[in-house]
Amino acid sequence: MAKNSLGFKGGLKGCERQLGLDRGNLKDIDGFFAVLLWGEYQRTGDQKALDTLLAYYIQDTINLENLIVTAYNMKLKETPFYESHVIEEPTVPGNPFSADLAMVDKLKNSPQYWLLDQWCYVSVPATSLAARSMA
Repeated sequence: MAKNSLGFKGGLKGCERQLGLDRGNLKDIDGFFAVLLWGEYQRTGDQKALDTLLAYYIQDTINLENLIVTAYNMKLKETPFYESHVIEEPTVPGNPFSADLAMVDKLKNSPQYWLLDQWCYVSVPATSLAARSMA
């Protein structure tokens, strides 16, 4: 795999970190959280959940272009074609969506569990859960 031969470890987010690519306020959102956002949107119809999910996926595609150009140029350096075939770093477009930080906090602070092929939300105060875990 090209990422391994270039010294990169991990998935997309790991490669982004190693190259210093910024995800802005989406840096703490991962694939698991994307599932929670989709579930929230399906469950409540909250447009903020969908917009946050779209921001996450669009940021992936924006950064993927930078990663592929960087990987291509790094591999090209190993050939005699570097000077004639190097690709300039792309201009990074803006993300038309943005994460709703209140929605992110809401989901981060909501206990979830998996039941019957779907995420379920527990209506238990966090203090009760903390007390249970200490017992």
